[in-house]
Amino acid sequence: MLELKQVTKDFSDFIVHLFRREISGFIIILGRRGTGKTDLSLLIAEILVGKGLFEQIATNIKIYDSPFPIKPIMNLEDLKYWAKNTEGRKLFIFDEIGKGMTRRRPMSSLNVKLIHQFNTLRKYKLSIVATTINEKYVDSAILGEDTLDGFFFKPNYRNPKVALYQDNLEDLDLDIYDIPKTTVKFDTWDSAPFAEHSPNTRAHFNDKDLEILWRWSNGHTIKALGLHRMKINRLCRKYIRESLDAKFHVSQD
Repeated sequence: MLELKQVTKDFSDFIVHLFRREISGFIIILGRRGTGKTDLSLLIAEILVGKGLFEQIATNIKIYDSPFPIKPIMNLEDLKYWAKNTEGRKLFIFDEIGKGMTRRRPMSSLNVKLIHQFNTLRKYKLSIVATTINEKYVDSAILGEDTLDGFFFKPNYRNPKVALYQDNLEDLDLDIYDIPKTTVKFDTWDSAPFAEHSPNTRAHFNDKDLEILWRWSNGHTIKALGLHRMKINRLCRKYIRESLDAKFHVSQD
């Protein structure tokens, strides 16, 4: 565990304040690759655990070693179950949230469900620290002041010890220096995946082709399914054609 004396008392007290003022907090960390966004997110968790504010921590980051338990959660189904069935306050570190809630696909199934579930999840005393390269990559519905409590910005990849903070709940606008590294060991090159469904969830179809399409559309790779790309193309064309025929009552005569 990080010795809190390595963190200035002002910074430690500041982090505790951000998450003590509400039963559920939501903070985003912005910055380009290499600025230490993921490191800061784990440092925040480490401070909160060290101060006794949180005991339950989960993340979609690939963790190698941690002085406190961190549960791996890579999909919305497991996050909902964990939030609902875990007692007390809990923190989820959502690395690369822009991949899950991308602005480029605002009506994607995962986007819509994440936005719909967001406030429900917070009712389970779930706080979230998220990271992303730039707010322009994240669906704007999640960045409103009614949802987002505040954000850190890591401006310099040459100096990851520096961060700027701006708050949406109070008149707080801070420049922060000499931020130490977390003691949590994590994979800095991991893609931080986050899907809609748990890989343990299976839909049951009488039609094998439909089951293949369902599994592929829910994150299973072509390689994992043991298929050739052309097979998926043919199944997609077949399913789209049959769906359109049924919807518009197209005659095959």
